[in-house]
Amino acid sequence: MPDLRADAELVTAHLAGDRSALAEMYDRYGAGLYDTAAAILRDRHEAADAAHDVFLVAAEKLGQLRDATRLKPWLYAVLRNEVYRRSRRRGRALPTDFSAMGVPELAAPTAPDAEGEMVAAGELAELVRSAACGLDERDQLVLELSVRQGLQGADLALALGVSPEQGYTLVHRMRGRVERSLGALTVARAGRDDCAVLDTILRGWDGTFDVLIRKRVARHIEQCEICERTRRKVLPLALLGAAPAFAAPVDLRDRILGHAAAPAGAMASATFDMPGGFPRVVRGPGRWLVAAGIAVVVLLAAGGVAVVAAGRHSTGDDIGSRSSTTFEVSPPGPTVPVTAPGLTPTTGTPSTGTSPTGTSTTSTSPTGTSTTGASSSSGSVAVSVSNIDLGTDTTSATFDVTNTGGVAVQWSTGGSAVPFVLVGSSGTLAPGAHQVVTVLLDRTDLPEGKVQATVSVHATNGPAHQITLRGDVERPPTVKLRGPTGSYPACQVGSALQVTAFFTDDTGVTAPLTMQWTGPEHGDVTLTTTSTGVAGGSLLLPVPTPGTYTYVVTVTDVAGNTSTVTSTFVLTAC
Repeated sequence: MPDLRADAELVTAHLAGDRSALAEMYDRYGAGLYDTAAAILRDRHEAADAAHDVFLVAAEKLGQLRDATRLKPWLYAVLRNEVYRRSRRRGRALPTDFSAMGVPELAAPTAPDAEGEMVAAGELAELVRSAACGLDERDQLVLELSVRQGLQGADLALALGVSPEQGYTLVHRMRGRVERSLGALTVARAGRDDCAVLDTILRGWDGTFDVLIRKRVARHIEQCEICERTRRKVLPLALLGAAPAFAAPVDLRDRILGHAAAPAGAMASATFDMPGGFPRVVRGPGRWLVAAGIAVVVLLAAGGVAVVAAGRHSTGDDIGSRSSTTFEVSPPGPTVPVTAPGLTPTTGTPSTGTSPTGTSTTSTSPTGTSTTGASSSSGSVAVSVSNIDLGTDTTSATFDVTNTGGVAVQWSTGGSAVPFVLVGSSGTLAPGAHQVVTVLLDRTDLPEGKVQATVSVHATNGPAHQITLRGDVERPPTVKLRGPTGSYPACQVGSALQVTAFFTDDTGVTAPLTMQWTGPEHGDVTLTTTSTGVAGGSLLLPVPTPGTYTYVVTVTDVAGNTSTVTSTFVLTAC
């Protein structure tokens, strides 16, 4: 009979000497821990050893966990260190084919008779998870924990050993990058029979998904309704979540419980001094590579949680090019600043005047906006701007925070920056030192319109300086056509061919919608709106002449953003 005790009850029972509690923890979380380790380490024996050691650590160190309801993220935090430790010991490992590890078959998550379903969903799921091997250990751990193991928010941040300071937007960017790259892979495998252009792009393709093919397919998807529809059917993160799991060795449970009964000081040197009694992050394989002026961020899950990291400059097509990475987290303490790598406070010439006597000073921004910093017993800070407007296209901007006093200060930001994200939003500054704060805006999931937030910057016990953040979100309308496609005998086609446009836009569409066509005959017409989001009209061919015809519908929203959608058909001689 399954144990129905809550996680907190299992922790309490284990600490009270109940040996069955550890067995229930394994039954509840052992499969997921092994599955995650196998996916990242790509070695069944290493994965079994990692899961084994996680529970031996739990047997000895579970008393360090201060919130027993967070057993699951605590176990994954221990696994994180086991994975990093083994990766460091092995060095950089080459991705392997998951089929070599005996992946079981998976029932298709989509309807087997769905339109365009050319490749079995189980095969695609296995393919996506294999492709995820091209990620570095850090990014793959993010995906495994958030997508497959369901960790979110604060639990996800704790499992990864990072501060929840930044925000969900950083996470979304990394997931979007993965969606684009792995989406191209799934469309390449599943969509060739539906799209002649894609089939042409992949002509002669041997199945090796290199960077060139990936970029070509990704760019094509952005311009092709058919392939975009295929991509939505086979969303890679959904496939990753449904991918076959690696089955743990049948004897692993007994081996763990046998060793836990007579512990031998497993991981006695592990440090559990992070907030909540979580383990400190061990150094992973290699080191961060910091590119000047580039803050690479790893985003994770909802609820204002972010992993701030630095790495090589990456684009949406970086999957498959591995880089060595590490998490480096300092222990909690009042004198330790939390800053993004590459944004370490400097001690060069300050951008504002200094006042050893503690009087207020003035800082002038590049745009001429002045702000002041007032003194206090803890020092003072000044900011270089009071307003930042990212407009419609800019995704980032920076401002300076400068210690204008004569003593070191701790400073931080306050208020909600959502939907903006601040990178490097707190720290410690020596007298005269300054720190650059980066403001990011990801418009991907934001509705059209204006966005605004106000944040404050202040030193401990010092006055707050307000900064207003603004931006605009604009997108062209979404348009789909229903009209003639393919080939038709000219003698069987009437003079009027009906075309219907289906459109949506957050701000509204301006009239009129127009359609033009070219070919042996040409013309244009204004479409008539028949209902909300639907307009129709006739393509007029007084004398249907054999040849290729192209028709284009243009839709403009109230902000002036325009979308054009094109379709083609052929009239053949009778």
